[in-house]
Amino acid sequence: MSETNRGRVPVGDPIPLRFDPTTKQRLEGYAAGIGPRRFGALVRVAARRLLADPDRVPQALTQARRASADTRRILWAERPLDLDPATSTRLNELARELHTDRSAIVRVALHRFLTAAGRFRHPVHREDARTDLTTRTYVYLNRSTLDRLERLISRNGDAPTAAAIRVAVRRLLDDPGDLATDLTTIGAARDLKPETFGPRSNVNFDDDLRDQLDTLAERLDSNRAELMRLAARQLLANPRDLDQAVTEEIYRGDANRAKLLARNTRRRQTVDQAAVRRAPSPQGNPFGKRHVFRLDEDTKRRLEELADEYGPRRVSALLRVGIRRLIGSPRAEADLAQARRVADAARSLPHDPVTLRLDSQAATRFLALAARYEASPRDLVAVAVYRFLAAPGHYKAALIDEAGASGLDEKFKVSLRPSVRRDIERLADRHGTRLSSALVRVAVRRLLDDPGDLAGGLGTVAPVHDLRPAPRPARVDVALDDELLVHLDDLAARLGSDRQELVYLAAKRILRFHHNIENRMLDEMFRAPISRKHLLAKHARREKTRRTDRGSDT
Repeated sequence: MSETNRGRVPVGDPIPLRFDPTTKQRLEGYAAGIGPRRFGALVRVAARRLLADPDRVPQALTQARRASADTRRILWAERPLDLDPATSTRLNELARELHTDRSAIVRVALHRFLTAAGRFRHPVHREDARTDLTTRTYVYLNRSTLDRLERLISRNGDAPTAAAIRVAVRRLLDDPGDLATDLTTIGAARDLKPETFGPRSNVNFDDDLRDQLDTLAERLDSNRAELMRLAARQLLANPRDLDQAVTEEIYRGDANRAKLLARNTRRRQTVDQAAVRRAPSPQGNPFGKRHVFRLDEDTKRRLEELADEYGPRRVSALLRVGIRRLIGSPRAEADLAQARRVADAARSLPHDPVTLRLDSQAATRFLALAARYEASPRDLVAVAVYRFLAAPGHYKAALIDEAGASGLDEKFKVSLRPSVRRDIERLADRHGTRLSSALVRVAVRRLLDDPGDLAGGLGTVAPVHDLRPAPRPARVDVALDDELLVHLDDLAARLGSDRQELVYLAAKRILRFHHNIENRMLDEMFRAPISRKHLLAKHARREKTRRTDRGSDT
């Protein structure tokens, strides 16, 4: 672009960018709402807003990296570790001294071993031949670490992985070094899945904007692509004044500004007039744009059977009748609540049985608390575990004490949601095996010491069930005019729902109450008054032929 022709935005070489599919779809949605081919301008607006406040970028970039790492974490690989009693005692004492778990120490030991393995062949063979390994524990390691270890020790033939882990642990116990620092930097490191991005998008950046972006990326040890993904997320989180900002980005020159803005205004008027022309007219086709909804297979089959009574391909008209009846029903809110309760009851997973063991004194307090609030032991345990998982705090010392407790003679048969039980087991396994019951007792004792608003927890937490995802694979296309869509959206906003849920509710209602809807179906199929008489006669002739083909004389 030359300095004398400043009509369009100055563009330079294209920069290839990749976004995750969700972000790309939302950006394209915003760009399409502003005008055709506005994606590049929208991305440049995001870049300029990011560069306008560079002091906040480091913190935002750190949070984005942390959130991305949390979502891409790979589960630990569980590995049995057999030790002699003396080494096991030293490892437990070191873990207790540093307020950590054995797995983190073993991860640091393996990192040091892989970094400086030295002469390990004979120590590994000697360790593999030992017979005094009577203490077994389970540790949790990164899969990539195990792969590297097996590749290293398998160069000499077999791969005695367990013996190599013991050699690494003994080296660390003999020379701990700066173990506290390594625990925070190495022991907490997790394997991550690679980031998945969609196809490449080429966006033209002028030289000045590209240089600013490169300077900021170099200062933050980042790159253009990462900063632009951060800029896109920030833009989508706060999409203020996008129309005006994109317009300014497109028409930044002064020479042709008025002419280009006038052309943009005419284009918008043309689009609005075309939308008005596409709106349903009482003198013409009453159907609007087709919308896709998802139903379960049984509901779709029953709709097709019912719609077949009125002619071929009448499912769309039948659903529109159901939607109109739902919109006009005064019981729509009650029906929606009932449908949600029925769906949740059908999808609820059974609770997993758990045995709670307490000493006599704690059991007495536990039963007294249950009697005071007229609650069952299961409900109290559900609230206790929920509070514990929400704020575990410093629980390691209490867990160790609870694991060694004796006199647990009182038993209570309770149950937990499957997801809650998995969270408890995952949290407990970080400190050793078979500590889930001890962790539940820690949560119960916290509740006994501080009940708090137990009545509120019993009303909101205890009745909650895990739900299976609702399977709705069947696709149904329904033509909805603009007026019906407006009423449907208003009802969804009033009931806190969406189109998909309300259309599904309308389908279920019309299947239950479909008596005397013949006139409504005819009105919905033949709404144009000019050709109504002709279409009704055509429909009657077709129905007569169809019934005759079925073997009916009526």
